[in-house]
Amino acid sequence: MKKLLLMSIVLISLLAMMGCTTSKEMVVQEPVPVTNSKLDSLPSWILSTPKSADMHYAIGTAKAANLQTSIKRAEAEGRTSISEWIQTSVKEVIKTYVNDAGSGDNRQNVDAFEAISVQVSESVLNGVTREKLYQADDGTVYVLMAIPLSNVEKAFEPASQAVSQAFEENEAAEAANQKMADAFAKLLNGEI
Repeated sequence: MKKLLLMSIVLISLLAMMGCTTSKEMVVQEPVPVTNSKLDSLPSWILSTPKSADMHYAIGTAKAANLQTSIKRAEAEGRTSISEWIQTSVKEVIKTYVNDAGSGDNRQNVDAFEAISVQVSESVLNGVTREKLYQADDGTVYVLMAIPLSNVEKAFEPASQAVSQAFEENEAAEAANQKMADAFAKLLNGEI
């Protein structure tokens, strides 16, 4: 039961994180109509972050005293955005109490269930790359940072394996794990 609960929490967390991706091709959303001519001169990927089924994108911006510092700061901001997207924090408290008192045949049934869960996930960003770079006339640097979703999936493998090893698996748990793996694969393929 504990394994199923933990695996459900992991699956829900992954689904919540990955729910933003919808297509297999990089698609740039239509930018919001703007009347500011300075914004009109910016590339569309700055105004509307691209979406993809195999990559997660984030934009970083910075304006510093020199170009190199601006690029480093913008890349750091993009990586931070990706890390915040990946990071998961779950707190859960579940209490169930059932009391079936007496009478016919002098019944007595007491049932209690309590689950407390605190989950914190730290992310190591492997494979984050700068896809695009743009410097505006005022010196502001914009970068488009990307991480393959397969790298995000790999980052969760150790936690999933630790949970699997912590509990003895039975047929029901094995079936639930397979369904979770199938759902996660569908999510990454953009089928959900």
